[in-house]
Amino acid sequence: MKIPFFFVLSGLLLAGTVSVAHATEQDNLALLLSQLRLLDATLQRAEKQATVETDPRFYFDYSQAYADIQAMRNGIKHYLTPSRAQPRQVLPLAGAYRQERKP
Repeated sequence: MKIPFFFVLSGLLLAGTVSVAHATEQDNLALLLSQLRLLDATLQRAEKQATVETDPRFYFDYSQAYADIQAMRNGIKHYLTPSRAQPRQVLPLAGAYRQERKP
């Protein structure tokens, strides 16, 4: 019996959230990245075991699943390590603020 992809993903996500109830958001997202690596490996094993029919009516779209996992991975990594703005050049201060009135 084959287990649908959705149930595998749900099981991995639920298993991780129970064990790290008091972790920070960053810890949970790092855990999710490791779970995505496991999911990717599981998906690769499933793809190797998949039977190839000549003209199947329905088939699992592995390339789309890989793309979705990569999109989630990229989004989480981008959130965890945002690009930093380059420092602006600091203009020198004049230092002289006293002005005399001209008659």
